[in-house]
Amino acid sequence: MSVEFQSFLGAFQGDCLSGCLFTLVLAGALCDLRALLAIELDRPLLPITDSGFPLDTEYADDVDFNDEDEENLRILLPLATEVLNDWNLFVNEDKTDFTHVCLAKASEKDENGKKLAGNESWRKSITLGSMLCSKEDITRRICLGYSAFNKYNKAWSKKIPLKKRLLLYEALVVSVMMYNSSCWAAPKSVLEKLDVVHRRHLRSILNYSYPNIISNKNLYSRCNAEPLSVRVDRNRWRMLGHVLRGPSNGPAHTSLVYAINTLGLPVESDDRNLTYFSLIQCDLR
Repeated sequence: MSVEFQSFLGAFQGDCLSGCLFTLVLAGALCDLRALLAIELDRPLLPITDSGFPLDTEYADDVDFNDEDEENLRILLPLATEVLNDWNLFVNEDKTDFTHVCLAKASEKDENGKKLAGNESWRKSITLGSMLCSKEDITRRICLGYSAFNKYNKAWSKKIPLKKRLLLYEALVVSVMMYNSSCWAAPKSVLEKLDVVHRRHLRSILNYSYPNIISNKNLYSRCNAEPLSVRVDRNRWRMLGHVLRGPSNGPAHTSLVYAINTLGLPVESDDRNLTYFSLIQCDLR
């Protein structure tokens, strides 16, 4: 152990104030950065365009800057690094990515001659632990769910009461597969894959294997469970409710307004996906 020393920078690890202090410091740094960007790039001080497009978004220590021109973001990066350094905040350039979000035209192909629509690079970009494309994210969540289920294989032993096994499964596996599911917009065919994996896990927990069988209905009843796709629908409405009840000038609400205002824009792509709003409309029918 070292001798006592005073620290005048930051807070102790685990200090209940550390999160609040970091938020305040980051907010101050961003205010300075926005003032500089207003001069250098003519970006508004309030980081929202007239149409409601959010120019920056923050969650904990993750910050995203958005723009319709990539060159502006290239100019922004060194400016952000300099300003944040002045506040003793450091940009991890290894985790700094430039992501171009767009829908390719139906006729577009990549350098290998493969159809680009539906296979754009942004679909596999990860932000806050989730892929930007719901289909890709669900596929990844299924893989992570399998990994978690196998990792805790001893927890599904008959020696542990069924009720405890199901509680462990919910906490250790379902939570992994359902992460950020409130933001998913995917067709039923994709969500069915999630349900298939879920039922496979439940059968394994109940020690059912061929030739012993149990119907899906009885399986859910025995485990006091329901299809994960049903929970995804419910989570979507809960998230929408949180956004609608939030402040009308908050980032979530303004982003929602922007998304609604751009629904009618023409899209030259085969990928006329289900969107968050089209799913909500289907739910209301």
